[in-house]
Amino acid sequence: MSVDLVATERLGNLNDPSYELLLRRELGGVFEVDELLLDWDQADARLFVGVTELGRTVNARLDATDGERLADGDVLAVDRTGTVPVAVVVRLRSAEVYLVEVDRMDPIVLAHACWEIGNMHAPLFRGDSDEHTVRMYTPVQPVLGRMLRGIGGVRLSVVARELDASRRFASSAADVVVSMASDFTIVKKTRG
Repeated sequence: MSVDLVATERLGNLNDPSYELLLRRELGGVFEVDELLLDWDQADARLFVGVTELGRTVNARLDATDGERLADGDVLAVDRTGTVPVAVVVRLRSAEVYLVEVDRMDPIVLAHACWEIGNMHAPLFRGDSDEHTVRMYTPVQPVLGRMLRGIGGVRLSVVARELDASRRFASSAADVVVSMASDFTIVKKTRG
């Protein structure tokens, strides 16, 4: 099967039940799904050519004014050439990432870990932290892994996870301002 499709906009998201119902009505009740697998960092692309799981070629030319990245479940095109219509749906692959865990009561270790990640210009995503531990995710980079393992107090493991853009720390401007308490001091002691 060699079908070339052009996608200029997102038609909707199949993870939204109301859109799925709308699509079923529009397509006569029955349709099939063909998945276009993308890595997490490909979801920001506006212009790309991809091949679906069933061999359809999708030439995406998405509107640059739409600042949102592609999400899992986004419908890019509908192929009506066969007897049953086929919706081309984006599926985001899980990425191999570092799970960085730091004790919440050790802000110097947390700052050091964040500095190393920022120094490598690696994206950083919020994890599910609790009252004792701060958890963050960043894509695997061997050099970064060696740096983070060298910081006492950082627990590092490799996991597969979907990286959610809404949990990414801002890269161009700070969303939050952090300040130290006025009575916080760092004292360097000399050995002697």
